[in-house]
Amino acid sequence: MEIEIQLTNGPIAETIPPPRFGLAGAWLEFRGIIRGEEGGQKISALEYEAYPEMAAREIRRLLQEISARHPCLAAKVIHRVGVIPVGETAICIGVASPHRSEAIALLTEFMDRLKQDVPIWKRRPLPVGAWQSQPQHVGNVGRATAGTAALRSLDEAISEIISRCQPLAAVRVPLAESFGHILRETVCAPEDLPPFDRSTRDGYSILKNDESENFQIVDTLHAADWKPRQLKPGEAVRVATGTSLPCENLRVVMQENVERTGDQIRIVRRETAVNISFRGEDLRAGEPLLHTGVKLDSGALALLATAGSANPLVSPRLRIVHFTTGEEIIPPDQTPMPGQIRDSNSFLIRGLLQNYPCEVEQAHLPEDFEQAKSQIGNRQPATGNADLLLVSGGASVGEKDFTRQLLEMLGFEIVFSQINLRPGRPLIFGVNGSRVAFGLPGNPLSHFVCFHLAVTTVLARLTGGELPEFLRGQLAEKLDDKPCPRETLWPAKLAISSDATARLHPLAWANSGNVACLASANALVRVPANSGPLEQFAGVDFLPVAAMLGA
Repeated sequence: MEIEIQLTNGPIAETIPPPRFGLAGAWLEFRGIIRGEEGGQKISALEYEAYPEMAAREIRRLLQEISARHPCLAAKVIHRVGVIPVGETAICIGVASPHRSEAIALLTEFMDRLKQDVPIWKRRPLPVGAWQSQPQHVGNVGRATAGTAALRSLDEAISEIISRCQPLAAVRVPLAESFGHILRETVCAPEDLPPFDRSTRDGYSILKNDESENFQIVDTLHAADWKPRQLKPGEAVRVATGTSLPCENLRVVMQENVERTGDQIRIVRRETAVNISFRGEDLRAGEPLLHTGVKLDSGALALLATAGSANPLVSPRLRIVHFTTGEEIIPPDQTPMPGQIRDSNSFLIRGLLQNYPCEVEQAHLPEDFEQAKSQIGNRQPATGNADLLLVSGGASVGEKDFTRQLLEMLGFEIVFSQINLRPGRPLIFGVNGSRVAFGLPGNPLSHFVCFHLAVTTVLARLTGGELPEFLRGQLAEKLDDKPCPRETLWPAKLAISSDATARLHPLAWANSGNVACLASANALVRVPANSGPLEQFAGVDFLPVAAMLGA
């Protein structure tokens, strides 16, 4: 059987000659033309994306498999990728069979399987007026066509993630359950704080400018007492720490600085401090206590409690589902056989998510697409209701890498599937309404990098929190690296020097499968593409990670 496969960035010719084959029979041709409407909206073009090598391999496999049921003498498949204007051909398929019925059956089954099994996807529709002519290039499979065009830079990937994700609806929760949530309202002081002049010491309140040496104790007040009265010169009131003072224009003399005899005191040591916390000294009524976007820690909860905010409006508790993949993965309590490795990604992801209020469900998927689909189906509605879906592994272009297909099967639109980054290039990002999914590259260091680059950005967007931000620091020692055409996020140990400079110690790693450096990494140094070694004391951008931020 003769099979010809092409993926091209340029227009598909109007006439495609059939291949030459020795036996007479039927030649059946199908053309897919871009329509002027997608999802009920007028469009000017569609953009397609592909993994060229994997797509060609899967197309060939499909044709060989189907030809066992429907004899095929020859086949030609041409698929266009990139931006395709309305009215132009996206795909042309021709099949030759001994008989017409066999050709029809062959083409019908192939078209049904093409979308399911072959990594060629509609990336996005372009609205009317958005498409402009682009340089044309016709390329066969294996050339740098669709795969290169699909790469996003680090900045482009983050920008797309931010633009595609919106905060989830806020909820009111009891104050005791709101630790770690993001405040989604500005809370103002309902009254002056403190609400009255109060003593900061155990002692005796007297008139502020009373120069008497001896004083008559006329009352005793405890912290919960409220007994207004105007003091006269020579009078004192016994007060406890936190007590509301009886009148204005007072000072509190610490009990250590007086001698008491019955109901009389004598000041033995005068001090300049008045030992009073005055009404409104912290905040006036109506002034903001906490602004929206604050992550509620113990101090923030104490402030909300002081203000009487018993049910703050906060980000919801996220529902997260995490699947691992890989036939070589075994539980940590088992001894690996040759070719096997213990599962670390489950524990890495669960540990990183401990910094966020969320419910996490984890499971392992078999490396068979149909079995994986069945297992996911058995986990509904958790998977279908997840705010964030993470799949570890299967994001590359191997024969058993089907994460993208799984996400599309679950209704996610794939925004991008590769970023020009080391480690972490095969990162898949998809959206389905307010729901978000990532296909994370399987190696642990890639996991660590992609989590802090991409997943934390989504978590911040969904909860309304602060986005991760690159800061400026200085290398504490040389970062010895060969020039790489991709940007690198290099694991490092961050320390703050005595002069408040962020100093970064690059950690050793040989490849994205390294785990040892993760125990010490609390920052990722941004190394520009093609830069090579960076000398000691060089200024660098770095991203603090959750362990450093205490997120």
